[in-house]
Amino acid sequence: MRVLYVYANPKPRSFNSALLEAGLRALEAAAHEVELSDLYAMGFDPVLSAAEITGQMRPDARSEIEKLRRADRLILQFPDWWYGPPAILKGWIDRVMAYGFAYDDTHEFETGFLQGKKGLVVMTVGYKADYYAAAPQRDLAHLLEPLHYGTFAFVGMQALPPFIAYGPRYMSEEERKACLEAYARHLLEWL
Repeated sequence: MRVLYVYANPKPRSFNSALLEAGLRALEAAAHEVELSDLYAMGFDPVLSAAEITGQMRPDARSEIEKLRRADRLILQFPDWWYGPPAILKGWIDRVMAYGFAYDDTHEFETGFLQGKKGLVVMTVGYKADYYAAAPQRDLAHLLEPLHYGTFAFVGMQALPPFIAYGPRYMSEEERKACLEAYARHLLEWL
C-alpha cells in the first residue's frame, strides 16, 4: 500500500508529534510505502494564487500532486484549531486537490478523478470525549464533514473512520501510551 501522510502541526514536542511517530512506525512495520509531507517543516505555501486557479501550478503543488497521484491512501493529521484544521492544511487542499487533477465540471463525487483512493483524518482535540458529546453543537461530525464530504467524497475518495485523540493534556502517561497503541491498531485495521 502506498500512503501519503500529510502532517500539519508546528509543535515538534506535542502529542500530535507522538501520534505521527507511532503512525509511521506502524505503517513501516506493516511494510507500507509512506511519503511524508510535513507541511510546516517544508514551509509549504498555503496561498492559492490567481495563476493556479487558471491551471499554472507552482512546483511545490505539482510535487504534492504527484505524491497524491502515487498514493492509494491519504492521511491528513492535524490538531483541532478553532474547530478546523490549521490554515496550512486547508491551503494544501486548495492547491493540491486542483481542478483538472482531482475533479472538473463533469467529474465530481462518484466520478471524481481520485476514485479508488481512501482518506483518513487523524486529529487531536483539546478536551475529553464527554465534552464533545455533551452538546449537539460540539459534535465533531460537523467539523469532519468538510473533509469527509467536501474534500474526500467530492473528488471520488472514500472517507475512512477518523481517529481522534481526545484531550491529550488531560491524559495520564498510561492513557497516552494506550492512545498511541490504539492509533497504530486503527491504522492497520482501516488502511
